[in-house]
Amino acid sequence: MADQSFGLVIGVGGADVIIRAMASLIKAKGGEIRLKSSVARIESDANGAAGVQLGDGTRITAKKAVIANVNPQIVFGRLLDRDPKRKAFDDKVARIRPGPGTMMIHLALESPPDWLAGNELKRFAYVHVAPDLAMMSRAFAEAAAGLLPAEPLLVVGQPTAIDPTRAPPDKHVLWVQVRVLPARIAGDALGRIPATSWDEAKEPYAERVLDILETYARGLRAKILGRSVWSPLDLERENPCLIGGDNLTGSHHLDQNFFFRPVAGYSRYATPVPRLYLCGAGTWPGAGTGAASGYMLARMLAR
Repeated sequence: MADQSFGLVIGVGGADVIIRAMASLIKAKGGEIRLKSSVARIESDANGAAGVQLGDGTRITAKKAVIANVNPQIVFGRLLDRDPKRKAFDDKVARIRPGPGTMMIHLALESPPDWLAGNELKRFAYVHVAPDLAMMSRAFAEAAAGLLPAEPLLVVGQPTAIDPTRAPPDKHVLWVQVRVLPARIAGDALGRIPATSWDEAKEPYAERVLDILETYARGLRAKILGRSVWSPLDLERENPCLIGGDNLTGSHHLDQNFFFRPVAGYSRYATPVPRLYLCGAGTWPGAGTGAASGYMLARMLAR
């Protein structure tokens, strides 16, 4: 609703400009950012969360709180020691359903797509390729059954339509978010792709996606200078929070949204562990680039 009312958040020069802005603010306030320093466990004492231990053994003590901006299932399934007193909560977290998987296809193009619907589409940052609700419902049902959808929903990003600095002069980039896909492949809805592992199926399925796009923008294949395909499994390998390639950190169905996110009774970022808080896409208001959950949690802790 916010996107419809005010527009999408798009950083000039690339999405990382948002990250750089937040990082510079943290450093300006005297904070330190440690990259490539994985958290091995969250440590606790009688008062609650006490800090974190990094993969190299380094311990960082928390003065006020430990804030985890990661998938709740990782926090309570991997980073915290089991506590019988927390069993009911842990069981709820374990039952959080991931959303459908996602594939990303990144393309370098000689020129923008020539959309059959008209040149007007060339000026938009996003083009959704989804003919009707029946098609979207069918794709979701096929993915839920473990099948590669015959016709997936495609979200096509055209960054250079509004920000030419993202590509060399007179060249363009395009990304295709392929929704919705199974985390584990049980078969192909069309019966044409025999592979049941994403490492083997991703390139053939990317070809299907490009075939679909070709029907909406003829000549697209001839414009491609290079491509990179990321399957749901690749996305999870790159970011463990994206379980099964779910880029939403949990389905946004009503029973996992609003005051049910991440689980009922814990929608205001606190957890059963004192001084341990959650934020990020797994909490209200869910996935997006607005950083709303972190902002609201910060205000709460500051008070």
